[in-house]
Amino acid sequence: MNKKLISLSVAAMLTLGGSASAFASTGTVERGVNFRSAPSTSSTVYSLLPAGTQVNVIEKVNDYWLKISYGGKTGYVSPSYITYSAPAPAPAPSTDSSTTAAKVIERAKSLTGITHYEYGVNQAPTLMDCSAFTKYVFGQEGITLRWGTAYQKDAGVYVSKSNLKPGDLVFFRVGSSTSIGHVGIYLGNGQMIHNSPSADGVQIISITSGYWADRYVTARRVL
Repeated sequence: MNKKLISLSVAAMLTLGGSASAFASTGTVERGVNFRSAPSTSSTVYSLLPAGTQVNVIEKVNDYWLKISYGGKTGYVSPSYITYSAPAPAPAPSTDSSTTAAKVIERAKSLTGITHYEYGVNQAPTLMDCSAFTKYVFGQEGITLRWGTAYQKDAGVYVSKSNLKPGDLVFFRVGSSTSIGHVGIYLGNGQMIHNSPSADGVQIISITSGYWADRYVTARRVL
């Protein structure tokens, strides 16, 4: 069973892992191979399958054994002697960032009247500061953020103000400070939703006019 694995055709290629992989496929014996009762060289040999024999491949057990059916029996052979095709693995579902952004935003809006503001506090969902708020609402959708604008300002990737999309984190300096001290979630149309110190809770406000317009610093895309 230690003979060199034959080359498979492109159509027959399958990425083989260490764990069992189940599928249904037709295989062709390329060289005579023992058809065994168990995935072991010490197991009973049902028969020798000659080259050209068609078998049903049931499962890839590991790198050394295929589970097959032939002649009314189920048994095992070495994959080194079989050419078989299998469906390509289904691609992992792609993450729809716009859908996730919409969910984040709706969750943020749902905290209006529930969440209140207190600096340096993270008692979700009722009492939080601005970055605890963003951490919480993104976390509810499976996006991990660290608490604190000092960390969130480096999360994800940079995005320019002209390319903002709903769900982007937007950062601001507060008062006369030159450092980032506040974060919100961009909604589109020049607006953000944030946990506001002045409003003592969740608020939707413009970032293109008024207080926050002059204090905008940067933005990060985490979706």
